[in-house]
Amino acid sequence: MNTTELPTDHPTQRPIEEIETEICSLAGQIAAATARFLVLLAEFDARRGWAGWQLHSAAHWLSWKAGISLHTAREQVRVANAVTVLPRIAQAFAEGRVSYSKVRALTRVATPHTEESLLRIALQSPAAHLDRLVRGLVKQARTPDDTNNNTDTDRARGRWFFDDDGYLVVMARFLPEDGARFLAALTRAECERTRTDDNEPDLTAPAPSNPVPAMVAMAETLCTAESPVVSPSADVLVHVGPDGTPLDAPHAHLDDGPGLDSQTLEAVLCTASVRLIRHGRLGPTIAWDKSRRRPSRTLLRQLLIRDRCCTVPGCGRTRFLHAHHVVYYSRVGPTDLDNLTLLCGEHHRALHDGLFTITADGNQRFTFADLDGRRIDYAPLLSGDVDDLTHRYHYVDPDAVTADWSGEPLDASFATDVLLRNWDLEQRRRDAALATAA
Repeated sequence: MNTTELPTDHPTQRPIEEIETEICSLAGQIAAATARFLVLLAEFDARRGWAGWQLHSAAHWLSWKAGISLHTAREQVRVANAVTVLPRIAQAFAEGRVSYSKVRALTRVATPHTEESLLRIALQSPAAHLDRLVRGLVKQARTPDDTNNNTDTDRARGRWFFDDDGYLVVMARFLPEDGARFLAALTRAECERTRTDDNEPDLTAPAPSNPVPAMVAMAETLCTAESPVVSPSADVLVHVGPDGTPLDAPHAHLDDGPGLDSQTLEAVLCTASVRLIRHGRLGPTIAWDKSRRRPSRTLLRQLLIRDRCCTVPGCGRTRFLHAHHVVYYSRVGPTDLDNLTLLCGEHHRALHDGLFTITADGNQRFTFADLDGRRIDYAPLLSGDVDDLTHRYHYVDPDAVTADWSGEPLDASFATDVLLRNWDLEQRRRDAALATAA
């Protein structure tokens, strides 16, 4: 055999019609497999199988475990949850008759009462036409957003909403140490907001009774002014013993606030923005800690350039990060790049709560492990078998996913108007039937 001659089973030797048939067949099988994938994903999300110390939502879990971008993962979770109340679309999807692209578009507008007419159009139209139609329907009649990825933590809760007058209402319940940080930030923001000259701001006043203007200033600047002196209302102050250990009487506590157990104290001491008030061994002697144990600006810049985000595998948050000492500062851990890593506030607390561990391996490398000591990988390996896919979904016809379209153009405006009128008429008939039955 000539070494330059292609084998007879090489794809280029196959009839083009055969290749086309296999492509369309695989497209239908992929649609059916994706339908099954989304059914499992919806159940996984409903049962909160992703919930724990490490991840924030099913989308974050999917992005981490399945190697999918976070944007795509969020959309897949949305579609998975939406399809659970659209049985006709779900059935056609499972049979490989509509593609994921079409189902994704349908779930933006479909309801249990309108899915049948929309599915009929999807089966007879190419995806491009369906996208145009859905965009028109979204402009005319928006449906409630079925996605709600907000999650509550077990330690602190909050919520927000817009009232009838359009004002934003925020309600929150903080942990004591977080509340102290919040009030300190409010005091700083209010002083800067109301400053009228170049004199140093007065940070001895309590936090403002009306926090809204200061909160708006905080939102606009996302930064705080440096306090020139220790100021009780503008810093997070922690009372400790002479060696940074809890006092016998009283115990370590926030300034004019609740006590801190040893575990919480260790977590607070790991935070860069805390100042310590050291008492003598007998209690009355007070010494102000002038340092904040924070890395230098240069070191922080290097850390941000290196890590970019929270380094916990699967997280990826990029805002409000903490420079964490892997060997705790309270245990004489050095403040250098071999011992520092970025953590978001949620994972910083989870670490101090003992939900996972970080080990410094040297050369600015770190290992994350769960409670059982198993290594947590940044990118878990994936595996798949196309033969298993085709065997599992062998019942999908080669042309099942192909739309029954004859090439006619779409009048999106007319189609949108007809659908909305028909749906309105059907809704009136249902309302009349319910009124008659009552």
